[in-house]
Parts: sequence; C-alpha cells; structure tokens
Amino acid sequence: MGGPGRVKVVELVRDAKLVDDLRRFFPHAETRPYQAALANQLYDELTTTKNVVVEAPTGLGKTSAVWAAVKAYAEEKRLRILWLTRTASQVRQVASETSATPVYGRKLLCLHEVISKIDQRRFNQACRATRQAGRCPYYPGRPRVLKAITVGDLKSAGAKTVTCPYEIQLLNLSASTALVATHRQLNLIGWLLAKWRWNREKTVLVLDEGQHIVQEALSMVRDSISLKTITKAAAEAERYGFRDLSERLKEAVEYYDGLLKYDGEAEAEDRLPDYEELSIAGEEIQEKKLRENYAPASHVLSLADFKASLAGSKPLLVREGKSVRLEAVADPQEVLQRIYSGWARTITLSATISAELLEAILGEEVTLLRAGWPYGDNLKAVVVNGLTTKYEKRDEKMIEDIRWLLALATRMGERSLVFLPAFDILQEAVKGLDVLHEDRALSQEAVDRLVSEFSSGNKPLVAVYNGRLGEGIDLSAPLVFLVGVPFSPPTARTTKLLKRLSEIVGDEGKAKLYGVILPGLWSALQAAGRAIRGPEDSADVYLIDDRYRTMVRLLPR
Repeated sequence: MGGPGRVKVVELVRDAKLVDDLRRFFPHAETRPYQAALANQLYDELTTTKNVVVEAPTGLGKTSAVWAAVKAYAEEKRLRILWLTRTASQVRQVASETSATPVYGRKLLCLHEVISKIDQRRFNQACRATRQAGRCPYYPGRPRVLKAITVGDLKSAGAKTVTCPYEIQLLNLSASTALVATHRQLNLIGWLLAKWRWNREKTVLVLDEGQHIVQEALSMVRDSISLKTITKAAAEAERYGFRDLSERLKEAVEYYDGLLKYDGEAEAEDRLPDYEELSIAGEEIQEKKLRENYAPASHVLSLADFKASLAGSKPLLVREGKSVRLEAVADPQEVLQRIYSGWARTITLSATISAELLEAILGEEVTLLRAGWPYGDNLKAVVVNGLTTKYEKRDEKMIEDIRWLLALATRMGERSLVFLPAFDILQEAVKGLDVLHEDRALSQEAVDRLVSEFSSGNKPLVAVYNGRLGEGIDLSAPLVFLVGVPFSPPTARTTKLLKRLSEIVGDEGKAKLYGVILPGLWSALQAAGRAIRGPEDSADVYLIDDRYRTMVRLLPR
C-alpha cells in the first residue's frame, strides 16, 4: 500500500443481506438496519486494508456486526482477535455477546481484604510486594481452567478454592483465540501478549470506543500526580527515616503550590528528587511496612513512577479548584503510533472520531465505513441562537439566561437533560432551583442514586460535558438542552497541542479543527446520545449556543 492520502469513505446501505460465510459468526437471528452492510463491507475491507474506522451511532449493534466480520477473517487467516473497550462492564457485555475470553484487571479481581482497598496507583506495587513476601493467602492457590464471563464468577471460584482469581483467569488465555479487555491493557500490551503466547503480527486489534484513545492522546498526558500525593510521600519518607528526602519534597510542594493562585496551567521546573533515590527509598519503605504488618503501598514509589514518566522533561502544573497536580506531557503522534503499529489489522469503532486525523497521525492509509442513523426521525436537533458560553462572554447575564432555561424545563413537567460546559457555571445556575444535578467527584453509588431518581421522576437533570453523566450511561429523556460548546480552554497545553498538530497536518486551520473544534462538538454529541439508547427512544435536542450554527456541517449524518 502507498502512503496516506484522501481517506477512502464507504457509505453503508441501510438494508442488506448478511453473506452466508459471516452469518455463522453473527450472534443473533435477525439483523438491524446497517448491521449486514457493516459486516459484509468490513470483511471485504480487511482483505486489503490495514486500518479501518467504523463510524456508527450507539444502538446500531456495532459489536455483533464487527465480530462477525473480524471472526470470519481471523479464522480464514489463522489470526487471533484482541478486542479492547473502555470499562469492565463493557468487557462483560462483549464477552457475553461473542466467544471472546474476558480479561479483567488484577485489582478488580482481588480478594485480599486489605490490598484490594488500596488506590489504583499504588495497587500493583503493593500486590507484587505482598505476593513476593508470601503474605497473600490466595496466591497462587490452586488455579484451574474455568469458563467465566463475569468478575463475580471469577471471584466466587477464587473464594471457594482459596485461589487468586487473576491466576484462574490467566489459565484461560493461551487456549483462547479472542480476548476482550479494557483500554488499560494498552499500557501492558507486551505482558498480555506474552501471557497469551502470541504476537501483534498475528492479531487483529479492535479498539471499541476508540474516540477515548484518540482524545487521551490529544490530551498530551502521559502520567499525572497530585500535590496531595507528593505531600503524603513527604510524610511517609519522614516517618521511615528519609528526612532529607522528606524536606526536599516539602520544598517542591511549596514551590508548585505557589506558582498558580487561580485555575489554569503553567509549565514548571522539575523540583522532584531523582528517580533512583525515590525508587530505592520507596522499596525500603515497602519492606519496612511489610515487617510492621502494614500494606506495602508506598506514595514515594508512586512518585518514582511519575518521575520516570517525565523522562527528563518539565512537568505541567494544573490547578482546578482545590485540586493541584503535575502532569508528564506526551507527544500525541508518538502515543498513537505506538498503539497502532505492528498489528495484522486494526479496527477503530466510534461515532465520533476523525479518520482524516488518524490517517495523518499514523502516516498510513485509513478506510472509513460510515453508517447512517438507524432509528428514522426519532432524534431531532434544533439550533438556538442568543446565548454563548465563550470564555470572554461568561457573565451574570449568561447565568441568568441558563437559570431561566432550567426554570422553563422544570415547568414543562417532562424528563429533560441539561448539559453545561463547566462545574462553576452549573453551581451558580442551579442555586435555589428544584432540579437534580451532578456534583464534582461523584462516587459510583452517588451516580446510581442520581440516575435512579431521574429515571423515576420528572425533575430536570443538570450535568457537565465530559463528566460522570456525559457518556457511557443511559438517561432516556424526550428533551435535551446542550448549553454551550465544551471547547478546551485557551491554555498552555492547548497552545502546545495546536502547534504539534500543525506540524503533523501542515495546516493551522485543520489543527484547530482536530484539536479544539471537533473534540468539543463530539463531547456535546456524546452527551446528547445519553437520551437515545435504542429504537424505542425519541428526543428533541436543542443546541443552545451561537457557535453551533457554523458547525452544523460537521455533525454526523
């Protein structure tokens, strides 16, 4: 194949017949609109194309159609399938709909009463140290092959046999021709392939919810750590006898905390101790904690990991309200090329992704398969002028207009969703109003309660774009108000991203389109999609911002 050029676009037909060679892999008796065309065309494209993007709306049934095509192609070419999706619940759904073996994270499966409660950042190091010290009663246990789809199945089997559920899971890998796991496995792909006894060159990679992988790369964040964690590392170092290290960490916290007094971002000097010093101290702290019968989780080791991620570069300091953190910046092209390189074929699934941008970043040809809206006219969109949430226009008048809208939604007596671009706007807008609303840092239990109350009543639900309620959750409602466009703020990170994208695509206008405009528009569309989860749902969506009128041409079909 030659180098990248204009993306090949295939518009899928609504009604088609699924070819016989694919039907045996299709998990349902009947096909929905666009499913058969998607499966047939994808199979054909895989014979000649390395990278395929599937653009299809939620509810079309992408999983079943893509599985039929990929499974038929993989069997024919003696390849295996690695299907990566966003969450553990989606892993279970894909595994139950296909014959793929689920792979869950070690923390999610952990039975250890203490280690299982450690935060994700410190879990792996604490688990490893506990196992190596022979302090885990479940490891390795007596693992045996078990056909298990859910986390509950694996944990139940582990509890009954006093065996680590993760070790039970690993026994299922080598004999499996298809695995499904979360996007987190991209950071451990070499380890996963080794356990699978397979390689990239003989694997078809399916990236479900692929927009998150691209958006994460465009965020330019390789790793991050909060000042709160660095403060804890300083206290930990002092407690275990590393006083000089503790003092330097305290000085670093004081320096970073004083750089930004208000919300924003700034490039900072690296005032953290060397990786080797942090790593050695962290390992000694682990050993001392084990001798004291404490969980061997170390904040100092977490800081060592972050220091390694910096790789000699300067950290980015970010302040958001009371939260202050350091970020290690990554080049988006390097990140995505590392993810996509080496596989036999890649398929990226998303309703909101730019195949043109992906082609430019990868430097390889990409084919786009595009399905239309499968549910007829049950989704209508109306652009409303007269309000904008541009940063320079955010004032009391804007808040008053949003409060008027919320009061109107309350009086209408129908379930309605209202999405706003930021928590500070939300907090001002909902004061004194009888509405349900999202708060910062909601727990999963709080999210479940909020969704349940919304689904059983008629109060408007006010949330923020890109928040806990902005995607991956069902919030069926006949009315959706998208207030403002969630564009990234004009920060040092945005400036750096636009400069890098300009270098990649060779055009400042396209760089702004890919780096700011499309991600903001896609976040709005993801939010609107919460209301339509299947053919029985219908909704009117009001796009409330003067800027939407200029972006109508960018909306999916």
